[in-house]
Amino acid sequence: MGTIMNLSEDPASSIANRQIAVQVVRRSDVRLAIKAVFDRIIGLAGSIVTLFFIPFVALLLKFEDGGPIFHRREFVDSDGQLRHYLKFRTMLVNADQILRDNPALKKQFDHKYKLPDDPRILRFGRFLRKYSIDEFPQFFSVLTGRLTFVGPRVISQEETPRYGKLLPKLLSVKPGVTGYWQVMGRQKTTYAERIKMDMFYIDHWSLGLDFIIMAKTVWKVLRADGAC
Repeated sequence: MGTIMNLSEDPASSIANRQIAVQVVRRSDVRLAIKAVFDRIIGLAGSIVTLFFIPFVALLLKFEDGGPIFHRREFVDSDGQLRHYLKFRTMLVNADQILRDNPALKKQFDHKYKLPDDPRILRFGRFLRKYSIDEFPQFFSVLTGRLTFVGPRVISQEETPRYGKLLPKLLSVKPGVTGYWQVMGRQKTTYAERIKMDMFYIDHWSLGLDFIIMAKTVWKVLRADGAC
């Protein structure tokens, strides 16, 4: 999938400057080509479904709080750049400010970068999360090649220090919409276990593993086993 050859500077400080210089050698591998084809097919199909959802989500969010339909989320791309992808908004418009103004809540969030009973989530937002509908706009990024459908977790700039020396390895591949952690652990795991799962996926990647993760993802969606 990719081998890190050289880092020009410390990952944490480089990310702080909005870029990390990573030189990656890509293998010429038919498996990667097949994965890319599947990404385009899945990205196209998912984008079409997302377009169908947009007017309904927009209408329901308008009734609940009148805020925007999309949440623009920042992430660290595989080339070290800070970029964005879209999700359907599931939280209050001032969700970030609420977190900053509540030290106890912020401390709890910083532990796992998740809140089990997040008070910032809208009523309709819980429905979107339960059925993973909030994730659908990410298919636009899969279609354009910014994200892959199956890959390591998408991480924010604030999360990069947690990976330490493993950060270059994480950034050697594209982040995914779904992945090993999402189907094997999710809310039940510690952050350290998430990192181990990311590394396991990178070390053991194969088309077969991707297909297993895809199947488990579909099963979780059908069971309404999304993140709440």
